[in-house]
Amino acid sequence: LRYMYPKPEMRIMGDADILIRTEQYEKIKPVMEEIGMIEGHESDHEYIWKNNNLFVELHKRLIPSYNKDYYAYYGDGWRLATKSKESEYKYVLSAEDEMIYVFTHFAKHYRDAGVGIRHIIDVWIYRNSHPDLDEEYIIKELKKLQLDVFYTNVIDTFKVWFEDAEPTPKTELITDVIFKSGAYGSKKAHLLSDAVKRSKSGNVKKARIQKILTLIFTPYKPLSDLYPILKKLPVLLPFAWVYHWFDVLINRHSNIAKRNNERKMVTEENIIDYQESLSFVGLDFNFKE
Repeated sequence: LRYMYPKPEMRIMGDADILIRTEQYEKIKPVMEEIGMIEGHESDHEYIWKNNNLFVELHKRLIPSYNKDYYAYYGDGWRLATKSKESEYKYVLSAEDEMIYVFTHFAKHYRDAGVGIRHIIDVWIYRNSHPDLDEEYIIKELKKLQLDVFYTNVIDTFKVWFEDAEPTPKTELITDVIFKSGAYGSKKAHLLSDAVKRSKSGNVKKARIQKILTLIFTPYKPLSDLYPILKKLPVLLPFAWVYHWFDVLINRHSNIAKRNNERKMVTEENIIDYQESLSFVGLDFNFKE
């Protein structure tokens, strides 16, 4: 994408992302070590490596598995890959499938409250760099992802931004969300986004309670990063919760106020408002229960 911008340095990169075949990871590790990279932690969808100047994320899949609806469409992503004409070792997507992925990636960040202007400009830049895209195919596939309505609203937003079209309530909301988000979204939006995911059963009150419980009982992954012994002995999780509470009370006083503020953000009214703002522009968490 960055080479489609007028100047590559206009598209700042936080890291380098490479989709790999997970069965080849044990062969990839020594190659990464040879070029001076250090293995970091493993997440749901990536192996993270770093050195002093660079983060490299070796992706197991194009979309995290916890984005269940988009993951159901993509899987690990390899079904869409074709061998590049440049190299027998490199695989690419068709221009249309890459456009769909760029847009899905933007929609994922918008919905998960971590969107910034960079993501939507990527969509605009990609479309402008490929004027001969098969729009009929793109819309057909976006319907499978239930993103076709949001796509239309984003195209309308581009027309307002760059072609002097008249704004609508939907384009104004999209613009407002993007310009208020910063690069990674606000803490409040992330909390509400997670609560909306949990409310797919239709019980907002239950979703709020579940979210508050996760603020009290820190999930295994972030707690194991704080206390590495859990990675070797996961059965110690209940004891780690108790230790963490005392640790916070004695050594991390600021965390108490922080968690209390987060709890106040997750109200039923705020959860409903967030969900309705997504639905208004054509987005939802289409998880099959």
